[in-house]
Amino acid sequence: MSENKDILDPSIILHATAQAASELKSPYDALAAACHSIMLSVGFKFAGLGDDARQEGDGTTKVLPEGWNNQGPHCYQFRYSHPQSSLTFVIKVVRLGDKCIILGLGLGDNKTATLDITTADYTSESFFPYQDRTQPLAHGFISTSRFNDFIKAYKLNILQRLIPGLNKPGYEDNSSTTTSSSTGNVNPNVERRQPRYTDPSTHDPRFPDVGSSDLHPIGDGSGGLRMPGGGGGMFVGPDHPIFGNRGGSSLDDPSGLFGGPQPLPRGSVPPGARFDPIGPFGRLPVRPPGPGGRGGPRGLHSGDPDNDELQPPGYNDMFG
Repeated sequence: MSENKDILDPSIILHATAQAASELKSPYDALAAACHSIMLSVGFKFAGLGDDARQEGDGTTKVLPEGWNNQGPHCYQFRYSHPQSSLTFVIKVVRLGDKCIILGLGLGDNKTATLDITTADYTSESFFPYQDRTQPLAHGFISTSRFNDFIKAYKLNILQRLIPGLNKPGYEDNSSTTTSSSTGNVNPNVERRQPRYTDPSTHDPRFPDVGSSDLHPIGDGSGGLRMPGGGGGMFVGPDHPIFGNRGGSSLDDPSGLFGGPQPLPRGSVPPGARFDPIGPFGRLPVRPPGPGGRGGPRGLHSGDPDNDELQPPGYNDMFG
């Protein structure tokens, strides 16, 4: 056999299954014998029936012994060893209603592998019992492609879990690929948080984008670190947008830099320190235009409170 030939080809496994048992009484016999043939094809050595760690024979036996299906179609148990592992492996095939449950275990490892299939999805019950060797065993399954699906499912759920990284010519182990792809999957039930994007063309100075710079703590990608207080984040500085872009960040204008009516000496505020502004700043603050365009030219005001509150009824009537 060529090294490049797939040792799990359906025709090879079907032929080996037909040779492994003298009689297949039911679809469950056929599935259990197929499991046995798959194990042998990838290098496992048959060690006997049951679930203990005993080794019966020299491991060269391929034909199932008499009585292997005495408990069928309800239960089948096979033991195996493999040259690439020190463990004894147990394969158990159980009928549960219309289901066929295949269990795998490495004794001493205590890691289980499970394959759960509906028997009628793969086998044709009317074909059994299988005794006439002139009939191809392939007729006992729905189709060759469905039998191939069973082999693939057994490889994925049993072989690659029991002995990952198995190395044999004609066998392709993709357990590492399966693991990496499964860990890379994103839970569809968890909402992915999308970063907020602000279109500069739609920026309205009346509504500052407070908090935007907290999304980029080490800068906006233009180079260099952003000092606290210079953006719209939680660190408040003289250029913070909540103060209406009053300006005053020039080093030549200490009053504008630190705020307050009197200039502060240099070094009064350590570089990068959190800054609570004193105000008013060097330039007159910008007031967003109110209803009717109030607020003066370019929205400038003195910084005093806006006394446009309505007076209570009868405010000026001392006799009311």
